[in-house]
Amino acid sequence: MPGARHPLQWGAFSGQRNPPVNVAASPCNLPSTAQGYVFNATAIPVGSLGYLTLWTDGDPQPTASTLNAVDGAVTSNMAIVGNQDGKTDAYAYGLTQLLMDISSYFAP
Repeated sequence: MPGARHPLQWGAFSGQRNPPVNVAASPCNLPSTAQGYVFNATAIPVGSLGYLTLWTDGDPQPTASTLNAVDGAVTSNMAIVGNQDGKTDAYAYGLTQLLMDISSYFAP
């Protein structure tokens, strides 16, 4: 169900989100064989957010950011994240909430 929103049961976080976002457990019923996901990621920071990074669970954290919100404004950006186990890792350099809309996925 690409484009659907699923209210996740977690609040603001800083540093690496633990546990990772379990995309496969969303009600969107995405296939387990998806090679990657296309998200619209929205950060809702509590004050300044240096950067937010999303990446494939199990891979090392990349050095590039997915989005920046140094001014503390609600900010969104499209992100394409690979899939190995149905989970996506997130790291926030600052305190933020995260809204992830799944807009599509890559099938094998």
